[in-house]
Amino acid sequence: MHAPDVKSPIQVIDRAVMLLDRIARGGPSGASLTALTTSTGLAASTGHTLLASLAAHGLVAQITGTRAYVLGPRFFELNRAFSLHHDLGAIASPVMRELWAETNETVHLAVLQAGARVDIAVLVSPQLLNINPLAGLKAASSPDPMIHTAAGKVLLAGAPEADRNAILANLQDAALDTVESMLSRTRDDGFATNVEEEASGVCGIAAPVIDHEGTTIAALCVGYPAVRQTTAYQESMRVATVRAAAALSRMLGGSTDA
Repeated sequence: MHAPDVKSPIQVIDRAVMLLDRIARGGPSGASLTALTTSTGLAASTGHTLLASLAAHGLVAQITGTRAYVLGPRFFELNRAFSLHHDLGAIASPVMRELWAETNETVHLAVLQAGARVDIAVLVSPQLLNINPLAGLKAASSPDPMIHTAAGKVLLAGAPEADRNAILANLQDAALDTVESMLSRTRDDGFATNVEEEASGVCGIAAPVIDHEGTTIAALCVGYPAVRQTTAYQESMRVATVRAAAALSRMLGGSTDA
């Protein structure tokens, strides 16, 4: 079953979508220019121009020899990105479980959604004294909680400048300079820490999860009670977290120095 052709206010987009739909129906064998223009009712010159534009963006390609059109590599990149954002928790599960077993602390994976830090997967420490994001603090849309958590710092540091500025828009200029310096240091270090900044008794270490385009798409974090905080303990958590985030990044095609 295929959805009927939709009419929108922008005709060229409607025509491009019709062509892409017909090409997708053609499967691996593709579809010829004649077949495409016949099925869509487009003039050959119009169809050829639209297909050339779609090809320039990698949305369609031609099979060598037959010249038939098939979906291009850009579609598979977009689908991969879509799948990662929707299934990231499942993909990260084995890495998170290894980190959880190694540290014996709470492990969570956070992403940036609508300007807020959101945990999409959590493994709570089996220890009696632990940090449980599911029962305690929740992500907020205001900037203060984000800049006071390890995961929030990592996500803000890796966010596009426009998105980061929008999230931090409510900060005063002086505070913004301090935060930008902190986020720059986070990018340089490849991790961020939180020692009772957001809440008393809560500490954390987070490192960025990087995809095949070099984009920070998540923060992998270990949270632990402040009573276990020492310089040596924090360093052991940092090493484990950075190593696990690098392993997950490599699974996603990302390149890391860790």
